[in-house]
Amino acid sequence: MKTEESVSTLICVECEKSGTSMIPTVMGAMLCEECMTAYYVACGGCEGIVPQDEAFSRADLRLCAECYAKPLSAVEATLLDQSGIESLIAEYTTLHAEEKRIGTRMEEIKELLKDVALRQERVSGAVTLRAGDAAVKCSFRTTLKFDTETVEKLEQTLDESEFGELFERKVSYSPHKESVQEFLSSTDSAHEAARELLRAAVRETESATLTVVPVRKQ
Repeated sequence: MKTEESVSTLICVECEKSGTSMIPTVMGAMLCEECMTAYYVACGGCEGIVPQDEAFSRADLRLCAECYAKPLSAVEATLLDQSGIESLIAEYTTLHAEEKRIGTRMEEIKELLKDVALRQERVSGAVTLRAGDAAVKCSFRTTLKFDTETVEKLEQTLDESEFGELFERKVSYSPHKESVQEFLSSTDSAHEAARELLRAAVRETESATLTVVPVRKQ
């Protein structure tokens, strides 16, 4: 006995034509091939289908919102042509200048508001200043500063438990980069065990810092 294979009929969300072969978008909507070509584009990251007017451009790629929000990948970085690099540099320097201006003004306003808060009544160590629906909160806290030499003399007059109730002793280590590298590159057998311990204790990491080069005056 033969059974007929059922085939689902799908509707294109754009032209509303029906068919059995449709292309799904990233949102799950179905498209016919004509409408997909005319109004949509494949994301260069996840390859999902997104509307052309909702796609973002990066280098030579068109990306969906989710892929565009991700950090620039090594593959995308290699696709940046010279004009793309120049565009990024121009945008970065413009934003950098604006960031400095905004940061400077914010610090000025912050200090003025702190001065206002100093003269207001505090609730749980804080003052809330309001302007309509907007509000800022200024919290106050106190810290203790001490003279190291005087504290060392104090330590000598108290027993260990008494001093421990007043102060916590902290020990920190700051590696001398050149000396560490020189020690690790040495080959004497007497310090082989020490070199292994040092390799296990110290990790070298690299960070990149981007600064804006001032424009040369002619």
